[in-house]
Amino acid sequence: MSKGIKKSLMPIVITIIAGIIIYYVALPAINFKSMAFWLYVLVLALLLETSLVIAGFMATGKSQNSAGSHVKALGIGITLFVAAFIISIFSSNRFFNSSRYVGLMKDNIKEGDFSTYKATLENVPLLDKDSAIQISNRELGSLVDVVSQFELGENEQITLKGKSVRVSPLYYGGFFKWNNNKREGTPGYIKIDMMTQEAELIRLKEGIKYSPSEFFGRDLKRYLRMKYPFSMFSSFNFELNENGEPFWVVPVEKHTIGMFGGVDVDYVLLVNAATGDTYKYSLDEVPEWVDNVYNSNLIISQYDYYGSLQNGYWNSVFGQKGVKVTTEGYNYIPQGNDNWIYTGVTSVGRDESNIGFILANKRTKETIYYPVSGAEEYSAMSSSEGVVQHLGYKATFPLLLNVEGQPTYMMALKDAGGLVKMYGMVNVEKYQIVATGETIQSCQQKYRELLKNNSISVTETETERVSGVIENIKTAAIDGTTYYYVKLISKESYFALSVKDNQLILLKEIGDTISLDVNKKNTGKIRDALLIE
Repeated sequence: MSKGIKKSLMPIVITIIAGIIIYYVALPAINFKSMAFWLYVLVLALLLETSLVIAGFMATGKSQNSAGSHVKALGIGITLFVAAFIISIFSSNRFFNSSRYVGLMKDNIKEGDFSTYKATLENVPLLDKDSAIQISNRELGSLVDVVSQFELGENEQITLKGKSVRVSPLYYGGFFKWNNNKREGTPGYIKIDMMTQEAELIRLKEGIKYSPSEFFGRDLKRYLRMKYPFSMFSSFNFELNENGEPFWVVPVEKHTIGMFGGVDVDYVLLVNAATGDTYKYSLDEVPEWVDNVYNSNLIISQYDYYGSLQNGYWNSVFGQKGVKVTTEGYNYIPQGNDNWIYTGVTSVGRDESNIGFILANKRTKETIYYPVSGAEEYSAMSSSEGVVQHLGYKATFPLLLNVEGQPTYMMALKDAGGLVKMYGMVNVEKYQIVATGETIQSCQQKYRELLKNNSISVTETETERVSGVIENIKTAAIDGTTYYYVKLISKESYFALSVKDNQLILLKEIGDTISLDVNKKNTGKIRDALLIE
């Protein structure tokens, strides 16, 4: 091969090699509707033209006209690229496609009656994400053989066999720790029961070998990119199937409006975190144990399109008749075996009041709108904080519950160290009704009394008297409060008593006979109780 041919091929060879390296690192989807793909193409075009210019100079040392033509061609190419890019953005713009943006969510929404709303204190956990992470870190820190090599991955809330739990996979602590442990993988994951707040490390027979903390071929995104080069991955969600096996739930995006607009989910990939086995499901085939098909922010953005653009783009900007959007912030409410996202809905004027709220199923995108007007979440948080302002506690983003048939915000109140010290309840419609208590039971009791004082009928709690001989006593400190877990002879459940509400439990021992008042609706393995003096 002549030197001239070699020199003319060299820019192409350099561009190909550089393209392979960039692709391996950046992992763009080979998809015309992926912005990352077009950026990748632009970088390759710049590399090729730069290589040709340099090769032209090196060939003769005076190929200025040739170099100039390359630069001119490069300029034309970039101009055409930018023009096409601008056109594609306009084709996705809400101004031209308002009805199509409304259609992203329209068919999934139905209106509900609050009397059918099922989230109550008995079935909704109040442990928030930050507290769950703190508990997980404490559990990880107590495991000497694990904490030196691994760290917590992203914490996810899921429902497992109808129970709400939070799970965090273990990640490698860095490249060298990965190199030391790559044959076995990470040991497993930490699981927190959202009701009992107990955390445990679940050690797997076969470690987690496919995750975002891996390197090279087992890095989760790279592993999937090699299998699905055309797919646009939106997120990687760690979940467990009903047998406790770890999986990555990976929704694959599609852009339904123009080039880059109308983001939605096309199909779902499931990756066994231990074996790497991969399964592809259409949206109507996704297993019921899967929770996080639709990203929370995606659901919220689609509802905002629906609420703001129903009467056209110009109305959303000027007249704003009937325009409504979600409030800032959201929370999760388990329903059955699914995880639902909750957020308030307010008028576009944002006058610190809500006109309703939505619940959206993160697996199916089924969305229920409840027309309940009242206080906006952050106003309710401020109301609870105001009651204990002398203590400086901060409220978590609330859950919306059905308490005595009343829409009620329930939130935890934390100190500067992030520990839960109290709980707050605020009536949504009559937000001057605010109750706080050191325990959930005491907070609920005060709230019920306030409802009575405001002429709101309250159903008397059905309790049962349980008596027996103490067989076993266990203690646990949860968010700064000590709990005694009492097992009575011939009773299957443990009875949980907080020291703050049941100080006499400190004087009781195994073999003593005690009597407890227990809510009849509370029938789990651990039942909240009050000690009868």
